[in-house]
Amino acid sequence: MHELSIVEGLMGIIRETAGEHGLTRVTRVKLRIGAMRQVVPDALRFAFEVTGKDTVAEGAEIVITDVPTKAHCNDCGSDFAVEEFCFVCTACGSGQIDVTEGKELYIDSLEGE
Repeated sequence: MHELSIVEGLMGIIRETAGEHGLTRVTRVKLRIGAMRQVVPDALRFAFEVTGKDTVAEGAEIVITDVPTKAHCNDCGSDFAVEEFCFVCTACGSGQIDVTEGKELYIDSLEGE
């Protein structure tokens, strides 16, 4: 379950950010997670709940924005959505592509008191 190690990293950022801004309690954490990260939202929420006990983030709401995988074709210039991890241009069939979205894994914002 790589969600636990992800949450441990997030908790470090949350503690640091809360301290920098004088927050004694974090009430909401908004995350952007790309499809290529293969994060299971329920597992992430569970890991956050367990790891967050007795911290500034205990009981915080987790809001996850899923980011679909998108790519750009270097041969024909087409931008397209990657479906079922098929990294081939849907316009020309080329495999010469760059992934432009879907690798994200970051805190978009924190809310607290």
